[in-house]
Amino acid sequence: MGNYDNLLKPIVIRGKVIKNRMISANSLPHFLQGPETYPADGIITHYVNRAKSGAGIVTMMGINDFNEDKHMPMNTDGPHFPDFHLYDSQSQNYLLQLADAIHFEGSIACMGFFVASNKYPILKTKGPMDEGHLEFKTVECPMEPLFDPTPEDYDNYHKAARDAVRRCDKETMDWVAESYAQQCKILKFLGFDMASIHMCYRTQIMTKFMSPLTNDRTDEYGGSTENRCRFALNILKRIREEVGNDFIIEILISAEEDKYGGYTLDDSVEFLKLASPYVDLVQLRASDADGNHPTNYEPLEVPTLEQASYIKSKNTGVLITTVGGWHNPDTCEKALAEGKLDMVSMARAWVSNPDYGEMIYEDKTDDIVPCLRCNKCHGRGPNDPYVSVCSVNPKIGIEHRLDVLVKKPGSPQKVAVIGGGPAGMKCAIDLCDRGHKVTIYEMDSHLGGAIYHSDFVDFKWTLKEFKDFLIYQVGKRDIEVRLNTKANPGDIKKEGYDIVISAIGAEPSKPPILGVDGNNIFFGADSMINPGKLGKEVVVIGGGEVGVECGMNLAKKGHNVTVLEMRNSLAADSTIMHFRSMFKEYWESIPNFKGICGVNVKEIKEDGVKYACANGKECFIKADSVVLSTGMRAKQTEALSFYGTARRFYAIGDCTKAGTVQKAMRDAFAVASQI
Repeated sequence: MGNYDNLLKPIVIRGKVIKNRMISANSLPHFLQGPETYPADGIITHYVNRAKSGAGIVTMMGINDFNEDKHMPMNTDGPHFPDFHLYDSQSQNYLLQLADAIHFEGSIACMGFFVASNKYPILKTKGPMDEGHLEFKTVECPMEPLFDPTPEDYDNYHKAARDAVRRCDKETMDWVAESYAQQCKILKFLGFDMASIHMCYRTQIMTKFMSPLTNDRTDEYGGSTENRCRFALNILKRIREEVGNDFIIEILISAEEDKYGGYTLDDSVEFLKLASPYVDLVQLRASDADGNHPTNYEPLEVPTLEQASYIKSKNTGVLITTVGGWHNPDTCEKALAEGKLDMVSMARAWVSNPDYGEMIYEDKTDDIVPCLRCNKCHGRGPNDPYVSVCSVNPKIGIEHRLDVLVKKPGSPQKVAVIGGGPAGMKCAIDLCDRGHKVTIYEMDSHLGGAIYHSDFVDFKWTLKEFKDFLIYQVGKRDIEVRLNTKANPGDIKKEGYDIVISAIGAEPSKPPILGVDGNNIFFGADSMINPGKLGKEVVVIGGGEVGVECGMNLAKKGHNVTVLEMRNSLAADSTIMHFRSMFKEYWESIPNFKGICGVNVKEIKEDGVKYACANGKECFIKADSVVLSTGMRAKQTEALSFYGTARRFYAIGDCTKAGTVQKAMRDAFAVASQI
């Protein structure tokens, strides 16, 4: 298979042939499913596309809380996960269809048991001719604190978890084991080949037993590693008894609890050796959920790889895989070739690339779209509506509607795209692929637009990869690029284009602050590109995500930086799930960076900035240079001036409303899909 012999090599587990070593891990853009208790069209289409792309195993998220009519805060993970009703015959019909569709693509169908369940169902019958009925047992299971928890929050959580573990009796443990076993048996009956049991992060009750942080029992379920894992082992043993020898069982565990001082890698080795009669595959994860969704601030490409290598070297009898950061197929191939793991579990790779596996099979890996690691597939900011999106894949969230939304390509058109930023490049690429002749006009000497600054900021490496990817894709197509060319409506009209698309972006806005036009003022992007122009002492006005990144970049380059923010927290609009907490951890690690919140800037002077503190007191901070990061203004008037220069006109990206890469990609794809 050329460059990816190991990644594409089949493997046999429990007599089932898996076509390659690529696993689509138990993941999902969170909001493809409504309240349905069965996989809806959005879910089915998304997972089947992963199988169609080439995933050897496709793992669904679907068996979760069993909390009917649950009402939980919108800004948490749990309420948005699907919760399929295995015991309902009508829901079973759709589950059967889902498994069958995955099999049609030659992949293994796996169902994940995911969220920290606290309600466990069992089907009871009174006699052989009686109709079965469900009974539930609710188990106390306190949840790990989220959203910037303090050490005190963790102390309180561990105390509550230890109390819950102490109170869990043998009858409850047997009930939980029977519930898992019964549900796995139903899955096998419905055509699923495999179950994936989540045992990470001290979430589920049996996982709390496994950790010395949350288990201080002194009986046979506490103390030693074997004792602490006894409850989990009983569950796995009961599942294996119920499903037989031709059903694959995967477990997900934190490789170690190094971040908190809990169990060690050697404890995991001991547990896996004990679990090996029942378990076929272990997916090793980080100490907590955040760490398992690495961002661009994580220095390691795959944070858990060396942990996996260590555990695999101990010959536990269980196949080893990890998840979190896998995207580059060369990295995947190298890890497999070096014997560091047996399979590769990926999540965001399939989200950012609907045809990820096919590109590897066809040796077109230069067409794999880089993932930004922005984690917007988990949801956007705290004040945004919850929809499923991907910053670089505009099809996410609408895959099941593309046959309606996307028109068939029309006759070839001559198209001008005004602006060579991300929206302009993406639109030009898609238009060229649909058979149109495209010319990009870019006023600067380079393509990139609003994301050009990523060349100069080390922690923006994922954005730089994406920018370079777009430029490469433009270059490999028959797209004319006119750099150093500021388009004007008169000249564009003379060229005789059929269609003109304005993608000229936005420009920094100036706040109404006294002294804002001083000589010591810089805008955010310029401060990133030319940090040497700024003095030693820097104040950044505006502590949103971009302002914080400007400050971090300058601080890392030796400046002393203070960010002033009018709201009560920095980066308040950042992605709340598995991003902002790691973002905050990163900026707090930079010694010469600090933020002051709840302030109102009054005046910019030559030697500093005057502002009103949160208590209303007037304050002053010295500064050699001041960076403005107070938002962007869409260049609407200039964009609309191109109306009338061709038969059809469109405006896309930041020139309609300043936004994100995700908005730019969706705008560009949507317009190109109509032409």
